[in-house]
Amino acid sequence: MGGVDDYTDSRRELEPQSVDPKKGWGFRGVHRAIICGKVGQVPVQKILRNGRTVTVFTVGTGGMFDQRVVGDADLPKPAQWHRIAIHNDQLGAFAVQKLVKNSAVYVEGDIETRVYNDSINDQVKNIPEICLRRDGKIRLIKSGESAASISLDELSKFTENLNILIYENLALLVFVVIMQL
Repeated sequence: MGGVDDYTDSRRELEPQSVDPKKGWGFRGVHRAIICGKVGQVPVQKILRNGRTVTVFTVGTGGMFDQRVVGDADLPKPAQWHRIAIHNDQLGAFAVQKLVKNSAVYVEGDIETRVYNDSINDQVKNIPEICLRRDGKIRLIKSGESAASISLDELSKFTENLNILIYENLALLVFVVIMQL
């Protein structure tokens, strides 16, 4: 047959869904981060109480990393530092072996907030971090490479998945609003 009709027939149809007031929406949202920057703290592996290992390091983006003042007119912008936590053993081993301080790196993972009790101040602390689990990505950017050339293909895949996710949830939202009218 071929043609436009085959394309529309192969698309997955959206099924009507109701919203449970106690459970809310089934949509969890998109909490993904893509960062290209320089490694600040070298990767360190820590063993958790449950026996799993987590690799932790920091990545700085934007601004100047050494904070030296060049002139009074041009004060340096501070770098934004991001805490990276790798929960994948293979990616953690790669990070420990390959990443050194001031090396350029591409990181893609989920934004999560780690909550812990500070024993010194008796306060609950929230630390935002980028967690790399099963679907996380990390890549060392060599000195001759550009960060833009690396992220182009990976960003297109990510935005394609994001557009599908947004389209499906927007259609669901429109359906629910129409049903409530």
